[in-house]
Amino acid sequence: MNERLGAERLTAHTAVLGKHPGRTMGYEVLRSSLPDGRADAYLWRAAATGAPGGHDDPDGALPWRMFLGATKAAPDSGCARVEISWDGTSDGTGAPSYTWRLTLLDWTVTKRAALTWSGIDRARPAHPQDLPSDDAPATLTVPGTSPDELAAVIDDLGFAWVSGVAALLLDDRRVALVPGPGRPLPDGAERVRVLDAVCALLPYACRAWLSAATWTGEAEHDLLLVFASAARSGQTTAVFGGPPPQQPRDGAARAYLRDLQRLRAKTPDTATLVAHLLTAAEPVTAAPDPRAALDVLREADLLDLVVEEIRSGAGRPADVARVLDRHPLASLDDPRLEALTVYLAREAHGGNAPAGTLLAEHWSGRVCSVLARDVLSAGAPAQSFKRAENHLGVAHNAVESHRTGSFDDLFHALVEVAPEPTRGWAGSLIYMAEDLWGRSTYRADRLLVREPAVGKTWLGYLLKDKERSLGPLERLVSRARAETSTDATPGWLRFGAVLLGDSPAGATATDAADFAEAFEDGWWTTLEIARLQGRPDVLGLMWPRLWRVARVERGLGGAVRRLVPVDEPVPGAVAADADLFCAATGTGGGPGMPRLERLADEAELRAYTTQLLDRIDSDGELRRLALDALLEGTPGPNGWWVTEQLTRALPDSFRYQLCERLHRRLTGQGRPLNDLDVPAYLMELVGRRHNMAWLRSVHAFRKAVQDPEPYEEVARVLLAAAPDGRLPAQLLDAVAAWTVARGPYRLEQVAHHMDALAAGLPGVRMYGFLVRGDRHEGLRELLADYNRDQQTWHAMVLAHLRRAPDPPQVPVRSGDERPDSRRALGRLLPRRNR
Repeated sequence: MNERLGAERLTAHTAVLGKHPGRTMGYEVLRSSLPDGRADAYLWRAAATGAPGGHDDPDGALPWRMFLGATKAAPDSGCARVEISWDGTSDGTGAPSYTWRLTLLDWTVTKRAALTWSGIDRARPAHPQDLPSDDAPATLTVPGTSPDELAAVIDDLGFAWVSGVAALLLDDRRVALVPGPGRPLPDGAERVRVLDAVCALLPYACRAWLSAATWTGEAEHDLLLVFASAARSGQTTAVFGGPPPQQPRDGAARAYLRDLQRLRAKTPDTATLVAHLLTAAEPVTAAPDPRAALDVLREADLLDLVVEEIRSGAGRPADVARVLDRHPLASLDDPRLEALTVYLAREAHGGNAPAGTLLAEHWSGRVCSVLARDVLSAGAPAQSFKRAENHLGVAHNAVESHRTGSFDDLFHALVEVAPEPTRGWAGSLIYMAEDLWGRSTYRADRLLVREPAVGKTWLGYLLKDKERSLGPLERLVSRARAETSTDATPGWLRFGAVLLGDSPAGATATDAADFAEAFEDGWWTTLEIARLQGRPDVLGLMWPRLWRVARVERGLGGAVRRLVPVDEPVPGAVAADADLFCAATGTGGGPGMPRLERLADEAELRAYTTQLLDRIDSDGELRRLALDALLEGTPGPNGWWVTEQLTRALPDSFRYQLCERLHRRLTGQGRPLNDLDVPAYLMELVGRRHNMAWLRSVHAFRKAVQDPEPYEEVARVLLAAAPDGRLPAQLLDAVAAWTVARGPYRLEQVAHHMDALAAGLPGVRMYGFLVRGDRHEGLRELLADYNRDQQTWHAMVLAHLRRAPDPPQVPVRSGDERPDSRRALGRLLPRRNR
């Protein structure tokens, strides 16, 4: 950048286009230090703009200056100044003879020294006393032009106006600077300064293709920026000293104008902007390239521009890289540091490898803190967790290979240092660090043990894993044993230790609930883990809350059945919990309490009873369900024994419910129950119910007739059941059924014993009770036939005893026709029981 006011001593080529005095021939190159006619391209291009039409136009007064960049014939020549002058001479026809003098500086020299048109216009021979020959290059002293000098012109003309003209040049327009009302055009030297000021708001490299003139003739030309009295065809007007010209058409050119004015609005110092543009000597293009110019302009305020673009949702990693070449992340203030850091992290997460590399190159403790703050700024826990996951993924995948320890720094900043809302998902990150990224979480494990909410979140992720490795849980349990007392260990971890082999005595039902409720479907999963670990004894810890959950969540009964199979021996208390739970949920896999009947040890049976009593003591619904299960089917010895213990221990309401169910089953409501299977004390209890006194006598009768010779005992039972001589109808039904099944003879023997034991022939009268009405119509016929046969028999016996000559013959029926035949059973039963 040429900020000094000193001069450059440079070698320049010169050439002259004109006529020899007095000659009539056309214009020609009179002398040139350039070989092969290279000067022609510049001189004839200048001459093609025309010569003065007269000498009375003050705005068009000579000399005129033209500044030319590359031409088609000489695209790489450099920066040329052509001055058109008239020394008063005429040619052979008497017409004025004009001269075009070319000064051509090589582009490499021009851009190195950042020479301006103003400086070139003021260039003088380095040694006036020793001018070079006509065909030799000249050594010129080119004074420097400071950014302040150019900025002063821009500010005087108005930044909006100058920047508008510059943007039109980028839009590939040809611009005519015409005089405005009340403001005449300046002299030639000042016009050069104006042209130079417009050019100064474009990157310096644009001088390689720009062309300008302080005035031109009437001929058509292709110069881009000229002073003129009025715009010609194809030119765009910019009123000198007037309002800003029209907007460019090209989007990039408009963006360039917008950024120029934005940068100027940020600071009153136009010189800084000019100084930046004077440094932009590369790349050199042969035509307007607004996009390349825009990139150069962005460099003047690249940091803030990139930051603003990022904040607006745009931005490019390449721009960030250019920013960081000048401003390392650690050197930026917090707002800019945050914008660039978060942008790079998000780009790297999206798969942009250069962004990840940049982040790694500039990683520091401040960068780590910025990412942690960005996580917290998300607000909602779900959003902040996602940011944390993304940033840690970038640290693991893109940064750690360049900056060892970067992952751990960010990880611990998130899970240990940062306040809420990270506590809601710190456990998730700790789990992911090990499971997803394979990182050690030894340091963070303390947080899992110290803060139950964090630990249970971690547990939820661990148990939701399809593979469900318990290795991390074992590690955590071991560490808690070594570093923490049992009382200080969180409940879920105490229960986890039980699952892994510890005694259940050190845990509570609340601990089990903390463990199982750490995640969705946790109860089912915990039961499955217990099964795989061979720990059916944990069911006792889970039971209280598990029963409440089972009311709304299906499938738990099946999980309990798999945990405590019916055909495997388990302690009595475990069997009680499993039997009751499966029965209560309707998933027992069989009637009753199947595990109860498999208990052979008296101590285990008592443990079963104690556990069952503890579960149902204060829960009326469970008492009902337990009773239904105990009485389902035909209870075995263990079932009746447990029922007896419950009857003694529980309130009278349980005894009432028990009697009610026995009553129904004994009287044919629902599945029938053989009263002979019911313990005597229960039959006694049921028999005390209203209108159930007959049950005791029926039960006693049925027990008595089981003996081979039951007659006397049956007679006593019947007599006891009818102190007034009338037998209960239910007892008569039982006697009738027995008579049909065993034959009238046995009834006859019972009747004889009744008559022998009591006065009034109760045995004989019993026959009348049995056949009264149509209650036992078939039995009447059976007994009548039997007694007629007996009568005939007795008659024959008496006849023989009296020595009667011809005793009557007894009719003999076939076995199939006997009234007491088994095939007549249906006909002989009471009508209401058919």
